[in-house]
Amino acid sequence: MRIEALALFLSVAQHRSISCAARQHYISQQGASAMIKSLEQELEVSLFDRTPTGLQLTGAGQAIAKEAAGVLAAYRRVQIAAALGAEGTPAAPLTIVTMPFVTNRLDSLFSEYESMVPGVRLRIVERSLADIIETSEADDSGALYLIALPSFMDAEQCQVGDRFRPLVSCELMAACSRMHPWADRDFVTADELCETALACYNEEFLGHILGHMTRGGRPNVQLRTSNLAMIGRAVAAGEMVTFTDSLSVFLDRPNPDTVVVPIRDGVTLSVGVLGVPEQGSPAARFARFFERYLATSCASYMARHWSGRETATVGAGASA
Repeated sequence: MRIEALALFLSVAQHRSISCAARQHYISQQGASAMIKSLEQELEVSLFDRTPTGLQLTGAGQAIAKEAAGVLAAYRRVQIAAALGAEGTPAAPLTIVTMPFVTNRLDSLFSEYESMVPGVRLRIVERSLADIIETSEADDSGALYLIALPSFMDAEQCQVGDRFRPLVSCELMAACSRMHPWADRDFVTADELCETALACYNEEFLGHILGHMTRGGRPNVQLRTSNLAMIGRAVAAGEMVTFTDSLSVFLDRPNPDTVVVPIRDGVTLSVGVLGVPEQGSPAARFARFFERYLATSCASYMARHWSGRETATVGAGASA
């Protein structure tokens, strides 16, 4: 039994749709259907009933879903133990210096790490990208620096040079409710961001990205706030569109009432570690855990979104 099959099964149960789950796991609908059928054959039970409103877990499916969630949690704990290695549980707290954009993408991963590593507490310090680049090189506090670097920021790429080790890439995407006109679209254009009401997290970095995508146009931002719940309510009411990204969609399995729509000719960002953590330090352990988690629990995502070329690209930019 493959761990990916259990993860897919839980996604189908949440969304009540094989096609939605397949998109989140970056596999074809046919491949997802075959994986669910193979799981049913292996377990010798029917997991879903078809209803007018979507797939519904059978009685056996409900019981298996509960156990599958426990198996996935145990699997993630195994990954953390492997990432920590033979050095044991880190006793010291870890400070992670990062950008609000990265915190919002990896918050669930931070919480999971804390809950699964006894005695460890993460202290998240948010700063702007410019401030992180300026101060990180001289910092000897043992903090871990995590940043997101868009492909179009040539000057910043030159500044970080080979100190930046990208671990994963993601694309900015639009997110709306099922009642919004964009819900049935295969994609939207950057120009349309100037024509529909937007709700954005209040961060200069995101504003810079939107300005680049709209080629200096004026995105129609009607709500700019750090209150994510307020943004969620505006989107759920069908009044506004907000932004997410492909990695967040994969990691967090968003509300099935929310539709994620790609942005044509949008922005790709690399997320990774700035600087080289001291070997054996809490920062190095977390970085190793993050990398291993991506390679195992996010294997289908990484196969589509990561080839390793980004590392060479950033290095080339630094030496040009």
